[in-house]
Amino acid sequence: MKPARIFLLFVLLAFSLVPAQAQKEDWLPITQKDLDIKQVPGNPGADGIQLYYADYINDEEHNEFFYNRIKILSEKGNRHADVEIVIPPDGSLSGLKARTIHPDGKIIEFTGKPFQKILIKGRGVKVLAKTFTMPDVTVGSIIEYKYRIDEDGIFIDNSWTIQHELYTVKESFRMSPFSGGLEGFEGGYRVAALYSHMPNNIKPIQKGATYELEVEGMPAFEAEGYMPPEEDFKPQMRFFYVDRNVSNVDKFWQEAGRKWNDEAEHFMGNHKEISQAAAEAIGNETDPEQKLRKLYAKAQQIRNLSYERERTGAEQKKENLKANQNVGDVLTRGQGYRDDITRLFAALARAAGFDASIIRTSDRKAKFFDKGLLSKRQLESEIVVINQGGKDIYLDPGTRFCPYGNLYWTRTSSVGLKLDKKGGTFITVPGATYDKAMTRRVADMTLNGEGTLKGTITVKFEGGEALEHRLEALETDEAGKKKSLEDELQDWLPTGAIIKLAKSEGWESIDGPLTVSFDVEMPGYSSAVGKRLLLPAYLFQAKQMDAFKLSDRKFPVYFPYAFGEVDKVNIQLPDGYFLESVPKQQDARLNYAAYQNLVQFDGKKLVTQRILQMNGIFIRVELYPEVKDFFGKVQAGDEQQAVLSGGSTNAQKGN
Repeated sequence: MKPARIFLLFVLLAFSLVPAQAQKEDWLPITQKDLDIKQVPGNPGADGIQLYYADYINDEEHNEFFYNRIKILSEKGNRHADVEIVIPPDGSLSGLKARTIHPDGKIIEFTGKPFQKILIKGRGVKVLAKTFTMPDVTVGSIIEYKYRIDEDGIFIDNSWTIQHELYTVKESFRMSPFSGGLEGFEGGYRVAALYSHMPNNIKPIQKGATYELEVEGMPAFEAEGYMPPEEDFKPQMRFFYVDRNVSNVDKFWQEAGRKWNDEAEHFMGNHKEISQAAAEAIGNETDPEQKLRKLYAKAQQIRNLSYERERTGAEQKKENLKANQNVGDVLTRGQGYRDDITRLFAALARAAGFDASIIRTSDRKAKFFDKGLLSKRQLESEIVVINQGGKDIYLDPGTRFCPYGNLYWTRTSSVGLKLDKKGGTFITVPGATYDKAMTRRVADMTLNGEGTLKGTITVKFEGGEALEHRLEALETDEAGKKKSLEDELQDWLPTGAIIKLAKSEGWESIDGPLTVSFDVEMPGYSSAVGKRLLLPAYLFQAKQMDAFKLSDRKFPVYFPYAFGEVDKVNIQLPDGYFLESVPKQQDARLNYAAYQNLVQFDGKKLVTQRILQMNGIFIRVELYPEVKDFFGKVQAGDEQQAVLSGGSTNAQKGN
């Protein structure tokens, strides 16, 4: 992912704060021009227009201020009254104010409180937001809201996003850098700005150390389903802090690699107790892979504090949660953060005679790695690579519940820096194949003469799929887990399914599956046509079809990780019915994907089997026609119906 245009601006930090900041954050006056706007230039069918947007980053005060003003242009535009404010993992919301302005000038203030909502939840992606509904919104209304996102400390990189869902009449941006001392920059630092995909006529200005930018007439960004992170395609300006002595990109990463390597090697050291622990874990085992598996299990037994809630200083003192200074501390105390545990495993492997190296990896969940962005936060996680017999084995012991041989999906198919004393070498961490993230579903169902399908569904999540569910479960309670699982099954089944979680097991396992069972009832599953029943043969269907609605695309098709689905559905037919028509067997294949289904009937029971395997995660735009055709065949296969004859005419109309 190369930005369309990149250049760096370095500014010595001799800052002064902007005194007019508070004034610029007040409600702005409603102009006659705002009231007169009836449609979007060049897009008369748009349901809304963003009249004003502001984004003020204030690193001195550790917050970011946002202001949105939107006019509703049609009934469909009332959807903008439901506001969703995405909250970053380390941020909190404050200072929220919102109001609705009617065309006659009447103002209705928002007096409620926002509530938390999961915006996106799917394979490997979860986005949390604070949501609320603007009061008394009608066509012609102007809605506006403003708020701050507060951070606990300084982010050494931040950004402005210039393009949005709606056409924006006017935008205002400001970035006030931090002027105090920063950890890791004891020798001084500078501010750098990186521009990506910016139109040539849009450039910020500098007032002292502060950056400011005014933009007018920015077209809407038209996102597509299952596309790569949007931030990699929108016009954007990023700010970051770099060492005063850094002169180019390669030197920045070389110096960062040296420091990371020194820290890791110092932490791992050469400790006698590590050698003893490695020998005890291995025992009499002689097979190299089995040795590694035992060492990996030893590391995974360490209490992983990265997956527990953040504790106050008093709580840390009470629980004796001290910062580990080396791998000996991790082993003795039996606890540590993810990188502590990763380094412990590397030290155990080295003590057992293995060639183990640390890799700093990028996270492709929200944005792909960009070497030109001089931010160490792009490489925040550590994994281990073991070279055994000329073959590299990538392992992720610092991720809780991560099975041996797997990596958490955000670190696969990503850029990593393999550390050494010279600074390290950039590598591409290998991707995972579909068999590393399997979902296996078995349904044992009975269809009655009224068209209701009832029975049990058992789901086994394996590998990366199990890992994703286990990590998500750490953030909720039993009731939350139950609701999440039931909601997930609901997404797989026809509308109206009645679902009740029966049991779940395997939450604390590392290598084993997570197994979940449900009791399910689906009224009106079959449709009656005279004495025939039309019965959907395949209970589960592909949910990726939103990616393929368009005849062509501007952006690549992107799945977070490779995945596989194996389904078997047993349907006991009602007495008096026989199978008149059997769906045809389907088989579709690409170099990176496969689909197959099969129907069997023994006179009383209809058995369908379905397999979907997807190895491709980033499918270039020029390959869109072939993957669209593939999923068209998947959809056609999934939607096939069986025709049953006989019985009464009492079956209800269904889907």
